[in-house]
Amino acid sequence: MYSTFRPALVSAIVLAATAPLGTAHADDPLVHSETDDFSLKISGQINRALMAADDGKKTTLLNVDNNNSSSRIRFIAESNNDGPLAAGAAYEAEFKVNNSASISQEDGSENDTEAFEARRAEIYIAHDDLGTVWLGQGPTATDGVSQRDLSGTMNAGFSFTSLVGGGILFRDSNTGLLTNTDLGDVSDNLDGFSRNTRLRYDSPEFDDWQFRTSVINDGAIDASAFYSSEIKDIRVIAALGVGNASELGDINSPPTYDYLMSGSISVRNDQGYNLTFATGRATAIDGNRDDLTFLYTKAGYRTNPFPELGDTALSVDWGQTRNEDQNNDQSDVIGVQLAQDIDAINTEAYATLRRASLDRDTQNFDDILIAMVGFRLDF
Repeated sequence: MYSTFRPALVSAIVLAATAPLGTAHADDPLVHSETDDFSLKISGQINRALMAADDGKKTTLLNVDNNNSSSRIRFIAESNNDGPLAAGAAYEAEFKVNNSASISQEDGSENDTEAFEARRAEIYIAHDDLGTVWLGQGPTATDGVSQRDLSGTMNAGFSFTSLVGGGILFRDSNTGLLTNTDLGDVSDNLDGFSRNTRLRYDSPEFDDWQFRTSVINDGAIDASAFYSSEIKDIRVIAALGVGNASELGDINSPPTYDYLMSGSISVRNDQGYNLTFATGRATAIDGNRDDLTFLYTKAGYRTNPFPELGDTALSVDWGQTRNEDQNNDQSDVIGVQLAQDIDAINTEAYATLRRASLDRDTQNFDDILIAMVGFRLDF
């Protein structure tokens, strides 16, 4: 996919950049589709941050791409058909130079300039009454089920706690030496099967519900239900997903778990107070391994004290993962997040502070303290 996707992406960027310049109007866009039957939109974001990690002995400052919402560019084509039938396509790639989820305190002098990854390369056909079929690389049916969040601080931190500092290595409390275990090894949010090459079906919306299912290239199958509603002055979003994880993997990397189930719910009232909860379990195939479980909760407040800027959001969260790397492992991450919209320049400023700990029967570790501040600019 990399070899075919990257040249197409580069060509599209060059064509867009070299298009004739002139006075742009809403009814005369600078970027046109080759056919009048489709509209073409180009959008994306750059999300850069400074991340400081203290492993108990040393503090490292790293310039990272925030993988909570990575830097990316996308091309969306949509049909202009007025009837019940519609079609579209999406190309999306991300550029995670110094990925906040994988860079370690030993990589401070490196600059990962080859961090290119295709997120989406898919087409869809939709019918108002029959639903939508997706084909290609993109979100599976269970992608996002454990990440429903109305706090307004997801860019600073959410249930996938190791996306910030996931590559930071724990230090052995007794020897003072770095271990080969990092935060990403012991922390997870079991968010379904993420993005993959798949055939996916989305049902039409039934009142406040939508149902999805997908078949992934290697034969794994998943299904989910998504809920979104307004109950008086309370906004509610929720999701639940299940999947057969035993088909994931190959001969060199065999699957560890059989069935996976996870979900989340988030509520927010008109005053901006919000609460989020997520949980999940993966059933171990190996009888010598315990099931992998995770819990997560967040409480927040979203308000607008600076109308000339935009919304301000504050939150605190806690996540716990058990048995991810070894039986009886318990990792806990507790944090606080701040996000400030700057509407005039379509940018969000954010900050997060988190403490991560690992409890293991056979070893003692120092806690990790992680701080990050950055900006995400949408275009």
